[in-house]
Amino acid sequence: MPERPKIVLIGCAHSAGVALEELKSGAQRLPAHVEWVSIPCGGTLDELHILRAFESGAEQVMVLACYDGACRSVEGNKWAEKRVSAARALLEEAGIAGWRLAFHHIAPSMPLDLLRWIEEFREPAVAQEQPESSDREAKA
Repeated sequence: MPERPKIVLIGCAHSAGVALEELKSGAQRLPAHVEWVSIPCGGTLDELHILRAFESGAEQVMVLACYDGACRSVEGNKWAEKRVSAARALLEEAGIAGWRLAFHHIAPSMPLDLLRWIEEFREPAVAQEQPESSDREAKA
């Protein structure tokens, strides 16, 4: 069985972080190939966070931010989504496939969704198909 690609999750402490804690409070854990990076708000994310994750060995990066209307900073989630789009353009310019960077809106009550997204977010060579475009890809 092929080795799983290293995935870095970068997420808002108030939404994704709570979902992760909910996951840990049950019998579930993040898979070993997944690393969690907490940020105070999606609005504090910048393109360098994402690029540094790839530079440090991540094969895939998933950014997680609050839903519209749920962000404590009002529009932090919207800034995160814009920065993911900008980082994707930089990655593609550097020859790195844009699908390696994903974005999802998440609520604290969504730990099982988080696990599902991680499972779905895999290298096409492993999955033998390109992931379908959905909410996981930020709109340009």
